[in-house]
Formats: sequence, structure tokens, C-alpha cells
Amino acid sequence: ADKLVNGLAGEYTRWQASIGQYNSALVKVTGDALVAAAFLSYAGPFETSYRNVLLAQWSASVEKNKLPITENFNFTTFLAKPTDVRDWNIQGLPKDDFSTENGGFLLVVAAGPSKLRIIDLKMAGFLREVENAVQYGFPVLLQDILEEIDPALEPVLSKSVLKIGNREVLRLGDKELDFSPDFRLYITTKLANPHYTPEISTKATVVNFAVKKDGLEAQLLGIVVQKEEPTLEKQKSELTIRVATGKRQLVDLENEILRLLSETKGSLLDDEG
Repeated sequence: ADKLVNGLAGEYTRWQASIGQYNSALVKVTGDALVAAAFLSYAGPFETSYRNVLLAQWSASVEKNKLPITENFNFTTFLAKPTDVRDWNIQGLPKDDFSTENGGFLLVVAAGPSKLRIIDLKMAGFLREVENAVQYGFPVLLQDILEEIDPALEPVLSKSVLKIGNREVLRLGDKELDFSPDFRLYITTKLANPHYTPEISTKATVVNFAVKKDGLEAQLLGIVVQKEEPTLEKQKSELTIRVATGKRQLVDLENEILRLLSETKGSLLDDEG
């Protein structure tokens, strides 16, 4: 019992500081959410410098209208947990701010763990793959499009879902398909500077995934070290994974302690669960 009490007492100062941070964030969440929504809706197609200009203008407008907002608001910090960002880096996402912001964009629309179906418009029967994905909730990657998209995919892009009784139905061509909320459609292009019509841009989240200098340097350095000192690169990768795993476990344990404290009835020392 003494060990438990002493152990929790050591966390008191940190938890008090966290409570202060959360209370402050709760007051400023209105302005933060407004700027994050604008960033998510409009900033995706642009590169870093123009994203920063937009963010500064929106933040200034929010402050001018007397709405509370976090000083030096950061889109990724607002939307993603540090553990999520570390996982993205482990999986190969460059650590520069531009790439991390792009991870934040996809965090909103990402599907859960599931096998990704990869198609292109030249593939025979690609529409059948989309039909199956719509019904069974698979994510689909439509790759290498140009500036126009097959009109047959219009109902999918616009999410023309109808409610028929207890069913949610998507009409694709001459078929009525049961629509799964887990379905996701991702579209990529190799065009350096594509110009999509407003009809497409308003129905999809457009994200610029151009490789930035900082991210490319880190990737190239990793490749060179892997070639010249493979053991060293392996140790670095293993250490990065261990550190990320340890920090995630720390967060999970803290959340579990707080859950147990909040659910305990009567004296904590009497709870043997």
C-alpha cells in the first residue's frame, strides 16, 4: 500500500501541470478547431510557405474577432498525438513539418487496418473492385490519374448515399450497393502541378505530397548509412522502435491508472481488482 501511495504521489506534480494545460486548451479549443478546419479544408494542395501564410492569416482573423486560440497554433499538434507521429516516422514518413502535416490530413480520412486494393483506370474490371470495396468496407487506391476522373466514379466521389429503410445504399451505374461506412477511396497522380475542377476539389481532400528537401535528405542519409554501415542503421531502427514502444506503453499505463482511479469505489487500497 505504501509503495502504491508513494508511487502515485510522485505523479502528482506532473498531473497537476497536465490539468492546467488541458484546462487552457479547453478554453482555446473554439479558435483552434476553427483554424484546424480551415487548414484541413483549404491548405492541403499548397507547399509549406503558403500553408504558413494561410495559417498566420486565419489565426490573426480569429484573434481579431476575440476568439480564444493557442499562441503559435500548430495543426499537427492539435490533430495528432505524439505517439501517432512517432509511428508514422517508424513506418517511413519523413520528419519534416510538411510531411507531418500531410499525415495529419490523412489521419482524418484514414481507414482502419485492412488490405488496400490498388487499381487504375486502365485495369479491366476496375469498377467491379470499387463495387466490392463499397459493399465490404475495403480501402481502395486509384493511382496514376490525370486531371479528369471517370464519370462512373461520380457517385462515389460525391458520396451519393441514400437511406432506404434500414439500409444505406449507393447507386453506382445501374446497381444499388449497400454502403459500408468503412469504405475509403484514395486517389494519386504523378502530375507535378495538376489542376482539378472545382467539382473534384470540393468532393475530395486534396493533399500535396511533394518530397521536401529536409525529408529527402533524411531518407538519402538513411539509404547511404544502410549501404555503408548496415549494422549501425539496423541498431538505429531498433532503438527508434524501442523508444517509441516505451513511450506508447507509458501513455497506455498512465491512462489505465487514471481509469482505475476514476472507477474505484470507496478506498483505493480496498480494491483488489
